[in-house]
Amino acid sequence: MMNKAIVLITLFLIGCNKNAVQENNPALIKSQTELTNNWDGTLVFNKADNPFLQKIPTNYSIHPNSARMIDLIKKSCGPTFSNVYVNANDYSIPVYLADNSSPKRSIKITLYNKPPNLESMINIPFPQGASAAGGTDKHMAIINIENKCLYEFWLFEDTKAGSGNGISINSNGIYADGRSTVAAGWSQLQGLIWPKELKQGLINHALSFSVSVTNANGFVFPASNNDGALSNNPDAIPEGTLIRIKPNVVINDIPGITETEKIIYKALQQYGMYCGDTNGGGLSIRAAHTKSFLKDAYSPAMQFDATYGNFSLKNFPFDLLEVVYTGALQTKTTKPYMNQGCAEWK
Repeated sequence: MMNKAIVLITLFLIGCNKNAVQENNPALIKSQTELTNNWDGTLVFNKADNPFLQKIPTNYSIHPNSARMIDLIKKSCGPTFSNVYVNANDYSIPVYLADNSSPKRSIKITLYNKPPNLESMINIPFPQGASAAGGTDKHMAIINIENKCLYEFWLFEDTKAGSGNGISINSNGIYADGRSTVAAGWSQLQGLIWPKELKQGLINHALSFSVSVTNANGFVFPASNNDGALSNNPDAIPEGTLIRIKPNVVINDIPGITETEKIIYKALQQYGMYCGDTNGGGLSIRAAHTKSFLKDAYSPAMQFDATYGNFSLKNFPFDLLEVVYTGALQTKTTKPYMNQGCAEWK
């Protein structure tokens, strides 16, 4: 009985200490406040040639396999087509702001994207309290607001990560050599939904999504890489694929959707959403991780489930979608490492 009491007291003290660290962490609170109030998807990768910032032109072409591709995605979302959601937790991206005065850390890259004969990214500004997402992907991103560099990681654990790289937020956000922490080769911050955008009722950029029925045989513009799941299936979704809601649809007339969904679907109509990755099932649209922001930064109307932190899109308009043709299927090739101007290695 005494041992059990000691364990309970110890766990209580650990919890208190953890909460105290979070509540008394000026760097983390400053980052969360700034990201909550001022940041959105137009502040990252604001170069004019970033395809995520381009509205779909009126003279766009529809992919010849559009209907079959949409049907394949729909069937992958379960028997009631209910496995469609916005993710802002376990399989999303925590974002943190740092500056030149932040403590520095070296991160050993253990699996992918390393330059030849080098293994660690060095001099990463690391705000106290920064941590990866809780899912198996363990994404994390840090922005140095002074030099405008983004450092991003996959499978992050303290001083190591499965892959990592750096890129300027004043670029177009696409790694020319494909060495990103997202399969499509662009930054993991491309296409995220931000709380500020939902609060203001307007998303001025394309979104990023993942599905399980990706094409293993190649990718399309603007992707520069791929990790597709299905081979030799002409209806599988190449990474880089752009999907939109048809331009003649009146979003406010879609039955059963919430005000939050209207904001998201208007962005899908004007800008579309790009396929960036393969997931374990369903259709997932990414939002910036909840722990990047102050508590309740997202609207209370966005009710995230307790399992993975998903906001269900219960009446997703599959029958109103079409695939935009952005170019022929490209074959994956090995390219030499190209430093994007931010990552330092040793």
